[in-house]
Amino acid sequence: MSTGLDDWAPPVSQPAPATAEGRLLQYSQGLASSFPSVYEMVRLRLRNLRGLRKFEKEADRSRQALSMTPGELRKPERQHFPFDTSKHPLRLADMSDEQVRQAAEAAQAWLFTMLDYHGRTMNRDQEMRLFRLAVEKEGRRDVLTDQEQLYMALSDPGLTSPEDRLKAGFMIVLHGNLAEKLQDVSEVASRRIQCLIHESYMDAGMMDAFDHIADRMEFIKVDHFACAIPLSLLTTIAGNTSVIDDNAGCCPICQNSYTDLSEFTVEELLADYPVRIKYCGHVVGKACLEQWMMTPKIDEAKYPHRTCPLCRVKIEGVETPAPPALLSLRNHLLADGRALKSLRKLMYEFGVHVEESIEAISACMSEEIACLELLAEVERRGGDDKEQKMVLKGRLDQLNQEKWVWGFKGDGVWKQLRDGWMNSTYS
Repeated sequence: MSTGLDDWAPPVSQPAPATAEGRLLQYSQGLASSFPSVYEMVRLRLRNLRGLRKFEKEADRSRQALSMTPGELRKPERQHFPFDTSKHPLRLADMSDEQVRQAAEAAQAWLFTMLDYHGRTMNRDQEMRLFRLAVEKEGRRDVLTDQEQLYMALSDPGLTSPEDRLKAGFMIVLHGNLAEKLQDVSEVASRRIQCLIHESYMDAGMMDAFDHIADRMEFIKVDHFACAIPLSLLTTIAGNTSVIDDNAGCCPICQNSYTDLSEFTVEELLADYPVRIKYCGHVVGKACLEQWMMTPKIDEAKYPHRTCPLCRVKIEGVETPAPPALLSLRNHLLADGRALKSLRKLMYEFGVHVEESIEAISACMSEEIACLELLAEVERRGGDDKEQKMVLKGRLDQLNQEKWVWGFKGDGVWKQLRDGWMNSTYS
């Protein structure tokens, strides 16, 4: 009998066609013409399997159904496997009660793992193919694979309830010692289940991330030429690690402190966090710089392009070469599989192009710097304000989701690109 790993735990398949009815019709046209009895049996077993999967999801009931004493386990083994014990010896007959209990626990864990995995990954086509091959072999038990034997028991029309079918499948696993013979299969299935759960969670998070990215792009005004910087760069006073009550720690436009947590909320401090203009190097609060960019020009014909609010250097209408960090970022987006999928989704669903995506990532980098710096400032003060920390950590979680969307699995490459962008200049 086949025990191949790929038969039991194949790689996760691509999404099945949209309608199960269409697939069933395709199969029925081929099956019903030449094998009408096979077709009907396949349909019946598919219905039984659906019922069993529903029952199996009721964890308490399904596990209680398999809670049997060693004596109760030996009896169904004799009933299910009465043929030629010289070729097929009864496994439990010579085992002690403790050995039977241990074997039953292992069999139960193995069975539920495989049912969980197949329930998540097997599509209707695969189930129909499995039953068709097994039904055509019915009556020739020795030529059935372990998987076919198990699923024939789990869907047996001769048993009246999902509970009885689950017990029959359990006895196949226990009698055949599949938990030990196919231990590697259950281990692979367990790992893949965890991956599927993680991916499911990430998929939900990714949808939120796409919404955040789309919203972010609507409000980008300065992130393509200004980036947040560490608070430590705001002061040159030797040995002074605080920017509080120091002129260097205030926005030169509004004169508000960048870190006054007693006067401003975390959200307000994030909005006006200090950013460095890449054309000239001046540092101003981001909210003030954005307001400057939206202020109507006094004489647009004479002065068509805005300048830095602190000097005469143009910050509009200036063509500059992309810094190396953004070139590397662009190469990453066009090479990473997940990033490419995200680019396509943003392009088709939101009308966003590559260069706009790069601006969104630049904004994400800048906001992450601001969040990390303000979180460190809260911690430096004792970290007693749980609400402030919660807000900042929540924003960092959102940013991590965006980073995942863009194909960054860790902080190594991301931090290198982020620091490269932060330190780059257009001068």
